[in-house]
Amino acid sequence: MKRICFINGSLRGKAASSLKFLHGVDKLLGDKEFEKPIITVRALMPGGYPEEILKIIGSAHALVIAFPLFSYSLPGALMRLLEDYNAYAKQNGSRGVATRVYAIVNCAFAAPEINAEAIRVMRNFCRNAGLEWRFALSIGCGPVVVLASGIPFLRMRIRRGFREITDDIRQDRRDLRETFMVKPFISKRILLAIRDRMERKAQLRFEKETKLY
Repeated sequence: MKRICFINGSLRGKAASSLKFLHGVDKLLGDKEFEKPIITVRALMPGGYPEEILKIIGSAHALVIAFPLFSYSLPGALMRLLEDYNAYAKQNGSRGVATRVYAIVNCAFAAPEINAEAIRVMRNFCRNAGLEWRFALSIGCGPVVVLASGIPFLRMRIRRGFREITDDIRQDRRDLRETFMVKPFISKRILLAIRDRMERKAQLRFEKETKLY
């Protein structure tokens, strides 16, 4: 049974939009054809990620890595995991095992093209680590896409992106693939209003939590 390893690159854990996108891919892959472990990044790993987690990554037929855009690049916790895996692979001679890599990148901006730099970093990481880069699913206004998933047009577009990944995994395709873009079918004014509201709620939650210390 082939192993498809899902990596949630968001520190928000179970509340992350990234995890919801991974579940969308997971659902289309079904429950019988693949083994599908999920790894969630963690902050403050002074000793690095444990070897058993790095072994799971190294033995996977494909990695599906979902993460939010952070300063136009990858979150630091995800970078740490990738660096630890690269060091582990070099030490154990498991580089070049033809593991296929897909990225699902979401940002707070309406234009998914803004994710391009983060996608370039992922592509370069794969080249350095001896992994097979396939393509990325680039999503604008990721949290809004999750909230608006009931809108038929948007649901159809995001599901098509998930289907592109699952079909590529099943068929072991080798042709060059371009980034698949998902842009919310909502006016920019409404998107900005939703984003501002979410940012205010996050700030209030942060202020409430910091009062405890």
